[in-house]
Amino acid sequence: MSERYGLAIGHVLHATDFEAGSTVAFAHALRLACATQSSLSILHVERTADRQPDWSRFPAVRDTLARWGLLPPHAARSDVAALGVRIGKASVTDPDPAAGVLGFLHEHPADLLVLSTHQRHGLDRWLHQTTAGRINAGSDGATLFLPVGTSGFVSEDTGEVQLRNILVPIDFEPDPEPAVEVVCDLVAALDVPECHVHLLHIGNPSDSPGVSLPGSANVQYHWRTTTGSVVSSVLHAARQVQADLIAMTTAGRNGLLDALRGSTTEQILQHAECPVLAVHEWLD
Repeated sequence: MSERYGLAIGHVLHATDFEAGSTVAFAHALRLACATQSSLSILHVERTADRQPDWSRFPAVRDTLARWGLLPPHAARSDVAALGVRIGKASVTDPDPAAGVLGFLHEHPADLLVLSTHQRHGLDRWLHQTTAGRINAGSDGATLFLPVGTSGFVSEDTGEVQLRNILVPIDFEPDPEPAVEVVCDLVAALDVPECHVHLLHIGNPSDSPGVSLPGSANVQYHWRTTTGSVVSSVLHAARQVQADLIAMTTAGRNGLLDALRGSTTEQILQHAECPVLAVHEWLD
């Protein structure tokens, strides 16, 4: 983590089960690793030890970068390193995929964790109420969730980024500034020419918290206030502004678990039509 709220990305971890939808998360993880010139670990979690991961089922890094025009056809591994990106592939065995990810994170801490989520099953493909907080606590950074069935903000075919509108719910608790800072860092790293960040307060307008907003020539801020339930208000606002990303601060290292117990984050993830970025609240 940097000294301010923003996120300094040195290691991106993409955990995959090779199921449908994982390729979208892979594209986001690879594009972010390229943008930040960081290392990317691609982790496969196998439930039983009698099976070996079939890496041929997963999109090849060099082929993807060549398709995006970042590498020539038939590039060598050294060409990937020349982009400033270090790629590693790993496999662990654990009957509980979430526990497998947690164990890997313990040995290899990551600044950004990228996962696909299967909305129709709640989060039970990767995240369970008993393990979500443990996974979230395994990283000092942030977690980017890609709901299966959504295309996200990175094109699988071209690598192009579309981050025109980002929704950030704000309140006094948890502090929204970490999410705002990380959003601005991502916009800068991905070289987004113009991005509209919509700050949503749910409640009385007079109770809206003050937020220190980073200055950026590429970011325009818009304040929105509404009333109603948090989940429905966030989802409705995301549709209204055609959000490409919802970014939320979680309350400390156990914040995602706490939110899941209260159903707020779980419901947003279950019904969101765009990626959701969960950012840790700043710890003094």
